[in-house]
Order: sequence, then structure tokens, then C-alpha cells
Amino acid sequence: MSKQIKSPAQSVLADLSTLIPELESVYKDIHSHPELSMQENRTAGIAADRLREAGYDVTTGVGKTGVVGVLRNGEGPTIMLRADMDALPVHEATGLPYASNVTAEQNGKSVPVMHACGHDMHVTWLIGAATLLARN
Repeated sequence: MSKQIKSPAQSVLADLSTLIPELESVYKDIHSHPELSMQENRTAGIAADRLREAGYDVTTGVGKTGVVGVLRNGEGPTIMLRADMDALPVHEATGLPYASNVTAEQNGKSVPVMHACGHDMHVTWLIGAATLLARN
């Protein structure tokens, strides 16, 4: 019998199924606590904490609310992952159990805020991909 050799992608994705429940929880949390552009302090904190837990050297406050995580694991190719974090001044009417009820100040007015364009999922994907990469 021949031994099958895993591709790099197969090796990285091998633990994905064990990470899915945690990522779903992160997604729902970020979705229900959206933050407008340049106000993403809570979301940035979640991203930074998750990157640290995965073994990354983390710098926060980049461009105000940005987060940079660097994982040094020897010679080889460099991979860069990027995610947007901000939400929009829109009222959420999805009826989801984790729907946003958040309001924020924008131009001196209180506005409803929701993740209407997927940046909550961007952060979740980044956390998942960064965690999987760190494990390999």
C-alpha cells in the first residue's frame, strides 16, 4: 500500500472541523457587537487576543484600531492575511437571535450599527486561518 502524502493545504486544514464551533461563537459575538470605522476597539481586542493565543507577536493601535500579528516560524514563504472590522450605520432587521441592537455616535448623532457587509465574517475567517497556520 502506498502512503498518501498530504498537501500543504490539507495539513493546514486538518484541524478545521475542531475549530468551527469556536469560530461560530466568535462570529456571533462580533456580529452582535458591531463598531463603526475607527471605533473598533472591542473587535480589535478580540482579534489581538486570539492572535496572541495562537502564538503571534501582536501590535495593536496600528492606524488607531488596527491589529498586526506576526508569526515567525523559520525560513520559507511569507503569508499575509488581512481583514476589515468596521460595521455600518444601519439598523439590523434580520431577526437573528444574535442581531445587533448597538447604537454609536457618528457626526454627533446616535445611529444604529450593524455588520451589513460581512466584516464580522472577515475577522472570523482571519482568526481561523491564523490559528490553523500557527498550528502547522
